[in-house]
Amino acid sequence: MSTLIRVFSRLKYSLLSVIIAVIVVAFAAWLPNLHLITKSLSSQTLTLWEKGNLITSLLGSLRTNFTTWSLFATISIAILTGIQSSLVVYYLKQSFRAKKEVGISFVGISLSMLGVGCASCGSVVLTTLIGVSSTATILSILPFMGQEFGIIGIGAILVAISLLIQKINQPSTCKVRRAK
Repeated sequence: MSTLIRVFSRLKYSLLSVIIAVIVVAFAAWLPNLHLITKSLSSQTLTLWEKGNLITSLLGSLRTNFTTWSLFATISIAILTGIQSSLVVYYLKQSFRAKKEVGISFVGISLSMLGVGCASCGSVVLTTLIGVSSTATILSILPFMGQEFGIIGIGAILVAISLLIQKINQPSTCKVRRAK
């Protein structure tokens, strides 16, 4: 806990964490509407104000399209991703030796992104990667309809945060071998 206080008592790490969390939440809200967003932004008939209004109004889909669980998972993933990212930046600034902790962080964040989705389309990222019909088939086989990805992702990020905190607390020293 003291490591988190030490890192997040610095404004730049707290701010980085919040910015990344907001980006992840916006990503989750906007990804199902990516086609609408790209068409609107490239439209010459909409004003800049209307384009901005459309993009910000799509954030409302978090309340309407997400179930309670998927909203909880999305917000949890966003917060944990922000925390993890700030810890990684802090760790890299303290020690240039990035090892398995950074790799586990990436895996955890990637897995958790598969669990981000709304009630109408399930896993948004999975749908984008393999298509709607394939995703629907895969999600229908799973007992919790794809919510497993969010649970696994949250768990992986928590493990990665724990490992990274341990690594931050270890002093950067070289192991000395004894001569035989």
